[in-house]
Amino acid sequence: MARDKSLSIFLVVLFAISGVAIMVLTWLQPMPGTERVLSTLIGSTGLLVATGWGMLLRSAKAGANAESVPVKVEVEDNA
Repeated sequence: MARDKSLSIFLVVLFAISGVAIMVLTWLQPMPGTERVLSTLIGSTGLLVATGWGMLLRSAKAGANAESVPVKVEVEDNA
């Protein structure tokens, strides 16, 4: 049985959007340099976490014992 990846996908999107929002707000508002550096690090961390999880989700296998199975499909003509 394959694992549901919807929570992982949601978290990747959440971290990516949060990271971008923090970076944009950091660089649009005037603030001291130390606060800007800290906010930039936090936003970059969110983007890096999202990138890492995204790459893991793309490369993850469906399961340890998953294999390809041939499937035969038939279509009925109802015309």
